[in-house]
Amino acid sequence: MAALVDYIWQSIFCLLFFYGIYWVFLRNEKAFVVTRIYILITPILALLFPLVEIPVGFEKPDISIEHSQLFRALSVEQVPEEVVGTFGLPEVTVQSTKLPVLLEIKDYLLIAYLSLVVFLTLNLFWQLMQMRLIQEKGWYQTTYKLREKYFLIPTYGLTPIFSYFNKLFWDDTEKLTFEEKDQILKHELVHIKQKHTWDILYYQILTILFWFNPAIHLMKSALVDVHEYLADENVLKQTENKSTYPKLIAKIAFKGMDLPIGNYFIRSTTLKRILMIKKNSKPNWFKLTMIIPLTIMLMGLISMKTKSAMSILMHGSIERIELIRQQLIDSQDSIDVSIKVKRLANPKHYELIGPREGDKLKVQLGELVYEFSEISSDEEYMKVRSLIKELRKNSQIAKSYGDIPFSTKANVAPRPADATEWQNFLQDKINEALPAKEKALGLGSILRIEFIVDQNGKISNPVIKESFGSGVDEKLIQAISSPKAPKWIPGEVNGKNVPMVHDTSVSLYFSEGMMRNADAHSFFQNKLADTPLIIYNGEEVFDLVEAPPVPHDGYDGWNQFLRANLRYPQEAIEAGEEGTVYLSFIVSREGKLDQFEVIRGVSPSLDSEALRVLAHSPDWTPGTQRGIPVNVKMRLPIKFKGSKDSDNQNGITSIDQVDKMASPAGGFSNWQTYINNNLRYPLQAQQLQIEGTVYLAATVDSNGKITNPQVLRGIGFQCDQEALRLVTSSPDWIPAFKEGKSVDSIIRIPIKFELDKSITSTQAIPTDDFKFHMRSHLKYPTKARENNEMGTVISKLVLNEKGKIIKTSIVQGLSKEINEEVLKALANAPEWKIQKPLKNQEVLFPVSFRIHDGTKYERSNLPNEIKVTAYPSSSKPERNLSF
Repeated sequence: MAALVDYIWQSIFCLLFFYGIYWVFLRNEKAFVVTRIYILITPILALLFPLVEIPVGFEKPDISIEHSQLFRALSVEQVPEEVVGTFGLPEVTVQSTKLPVLLEIKDYLLIAYLSLVVFLTLNLFWQLMQMRLIQEKGWYQTTYKLREKYFLIPTYGLTPIFSYFNKLFWDDTEKLTFEEKDQILKHELVHIKQKHTWDILYYQILTILFWFNPAIHLMKSALVDVHEYLADENVLKQTENKSTYPKLIAKIAFKGMDLPIGNYFIRSTTLKRILMIKKNSKPNWFKLTMIIPLTIMLMGLISMKTKSAMSILMHGSIERIELIRQQLIDSQDSIDVSIKVKRLANPKHYELIGPREGDKLKVQLGELVYEFSEISSDEEYMKVRSLIKELRKNSQIAKSYGDIPFSTKANVAPRPADATEWQNFLQDKINEALPAKEKALGLGSILRIEFIVDQNGKISNPVIKESFGSGVDEKLIQAISSPKAPKWIPGEVNGKNVPMVHDTSVSLYFSEGMMRNADAHSFFQNKLADTPLIIYNGEEVFDLVEAPPVPHDGYDGWNQFLRANLRYPQEAIEAGEEGTVYLSFIVSREGKLDQFEVIRGVSPSLDSEALRVLAHSPDWTPGTQRGIPVNVKMRLPIKFKGSKDSDNQNGITSIDQVDKMASPAGGFSNWQTYINNNLRYPLQAQQLQIEGTVYLAATVDSNGKITNPQVLRGIGFQCDQEALRLVTSSPDWIPAFKEGKSVDSIIRIPIKFELDKSITSTQAIPTDDFKFHMRSHLKYPTKARENNEMGTVISKLVLNEKGKIIKTSIVQGLSKEINEEVLKALANAPEWKIQKPLKNQEVLFPVSFRIHDGTKYERSNLPNEIKVTAYPSSSKPERNLSF
């Protein structure tokens, strides 16, 4: 509901702003077509702008209410109350005699909205029915005007003259001269020809759906005015005596029934129409052009979101909640109070201990709220406070302030202008707010507040990091946010004042009370179940996040990786061992996998194999919390299953489920010979010196045929396609065997692309004669230059042992004219320099065509590239070529 209220407010603001632009810049201008288009488009823009998010790295004004107390209250109110647990509740519950509340305020608001929508829809339907009745009444006297393509329908005085789509409803009881009738007819025909009825219906629907938006009604009224201005303008163009038309407008008054969905010759706009007719006919173009920058400004105000807005990272998890639950259960043996635990959406503070109210105490720790009740004595209250100290260890959150750094990373940290004045100020405010009862009980702790100190030393966004309770925290926040608070000196990074996140603390310990009640204060210390936070690279590891980590190729690709890499250990096969190994590991915020651990194993051999495969896994896409990458602990089962009752899909057996794996005929030495003899290193990869291994997965069927090859991990530059070609056209393999029978199986095949340095170092290079020839013969085709055609043509040249070009072809082309120009220049080109004689050596030769217009030139990354440059102006040289 909070987000919806914010969206509605922003869309209303947008449309009111657009109406303000109309009122100031368009209302009195005779640019009616522009005004009509503007009024029709702006409602759509007002609905879209709040939905668009453009992140920016600077502070800007913001009309959104998402950081207001209202938004926070609505956000909390809309989240269903999620009770994590109740502890120590009385056995007998006395129920209230009042009836439960069946509907909330948002339900009543929805009912009110829908009721008005239904009412307005019925009203529109009633208008359409009334129009239909009028049409039927005059149907027999209706005539169709073939030339203007409209129906003329008499109304017999029931309504004034108006038009609706291609129907003109004419009041034949009006006493009009022939000239007046002609002018009114021309006026209404403009409405019909320009299809003004569609505009009216469009706004009728908008006013039904968004009846609560006052700007919609204002814009609708403005649209009616513009329709009349357009019609009047067209009539005046066709009228010789222009003074008679305003008199006609003033002469006719409303008569009979008014249907808002029609276009009427006369409305309450009479005076405005007459004044507009008398205005100067030339529009003010300065006013019209102001619409564009103002619209862009509004979009920036609404759609641009400052990236440095503070966000909260929840550190809660299922395991941590279970631990808290266990702590609370353990505490019930020692204190006789009732406890209800709830989740809290969007907590403002790290923690906040409220004041004790009778036998009740409300405490927020992280994302959990604890409601203690039936606190019968001061001793029990002190035990509850001792319990809170233990609970806070497992109820933690972290905050992210975007680009605003913490003061620990500053060259010079923020500091009070006068440290003594600051400490005295804090102490005075605490003494004013501290209840005497708390002091007497000795409820001591550290009170820590976190806030932003901007580049001017102003404090903002204060939150409680460690709470003292009893209302002291809130009073202190109000004090440091007031203008009377002592001044601060901003922090510095590289000699510049920058906003920084800083915290300050005050120690509140009362020795007399603490000594007197020492047992109660430390009652639960080290007595409840606890677990330390998991830290990885100095940052906490999450157990549960909004977007968990996933493999880069999804879980389908992950399963393929497992099938291709898992090996069923021989000793496990012989021992008949099978089962599921449960592993845990950390996916870092960079996507790296680390800290592998067996949670529950099957046997040493299977556990080791599962760990081995996991350790060689490709990187994952990291998990995120509130859009920020974080470290996440993952749990993964890897199942090892023997040959019996296997559940393989489509009868394909994984390599870990066969007695004998598939293998190349003649062994792997023959397979490597096949690869060496048949691999065609792609030219582009050669010239860019691309090397690496393409990993494929394929099925070897029961007859030894290789089918369905797929790239698991490639290196690009046509190497992946070449690897697929090699595997697809390879000789048959010896199939896998299971229980003495040949079966289909999945294999993993690596194809390694490694450049022969002796070859790459002796590749052909263009001679000086070749370069001169290309400079002399290459031109930028006129048609291509006029069509602004730019890009790179890559041609393949076949050279003989002496370097002579014996064949040319286009590998990557542009237009027909440019391709032909390249081939024409290459037709009689001189030879290349051959480093090592090779028969039919192939090289790629790139030629880039560009128009010198100031844009950045992107090279093809291939060697020996030639560039043809043309200039847009004929006064410039026609071309310029360079290597």
